[in-house]
Amino acid sequence: MRVILLGASNVTLAFPRLWHGLRRACAEPVEMFAAHGHGRSFGMWSRIGPRELPGIVPCRLWDDLAAQSPSTVPPRALITDVGNDLLYGVDPDQIAAWVATCIERLNAMSARIVLTGLPIASALSLGPARFRFFRSLFFPASPVQFSDLMPKVVRLNQQLVDLGRKHDLRTLELRSQWYGFDPIHIRRRHRDRAWQELLASWFDNPRLAQFHAASPTSSLRQWRQRPSERRWFGREQKAIQPSLREADGSTLWLY
Repeated sequence: MRVILLGASNVTLAFPRLWHGLRRACAEPVEMFAAHGHGRSFGMWSRIGPRELPGIVPCRLWDDLAAQSPSTVPPRALITDVGNDLLYGVDPDQIAAWVATCIERLNAMSARIVLTGLPIASALSLGPARFRFFRSLFFPASPVQFSDLMPKVVRLNQQLVDLGRKHDLRTLELRSQWYGFDPIHIRRRHRDRAWQELLASWFDNPRLAQFHAASPTSSLRQWRQRPSERRWFGREQKAIQPSLREADGSTLWLY
């Protein structure tokens, strides 16, 4: 089964459990193409610490997908973690256009798409002080102010819902109870249930969607894999894909 994951930090934090859970659930090898990473932008280069990654829309994932033989079953695709670009000062209209491009490319592959909204309830529970704390922690260079951000969060979330309706996709809710003091990352104790709910539609039998935590050793193995392209302390680095081949024939392609 071919799987395409497009997201940012929540995908990164859950990545080992997604990799192992999908391989357990599928009778055939999994061919996973994933573009994710903390602070990931959908349309432009973004930087967290010394590491920079290209935007999801212009990254090499799409060229590599086009070079593969068509999948015998519809690929499964996820689009999530859309809100980072708001903290980079990008207008919601531009962000929605980037997401629309991803949807159109995935539709051309007849993919079974899961689209999530923003964690809107969690975001709206923020006050100015907690917002400043998390902005300085996760996006220290961001100039965005609390009073400017909240209307854009609501606007972008509605644009995602509208995109879902336009393309006949259900835009799944990110439930407020999945979050705690941190307003954007699903709490560890809720990740299994959250991902089970979000990805159940990928399976004819939803009970197959089980995403238990992987062991620390196994998790480190997935997190240490190198993406196709990145900058590290300003130096460009490239890695041949797939970055990982498992004994069961599953392959992991990272971007």
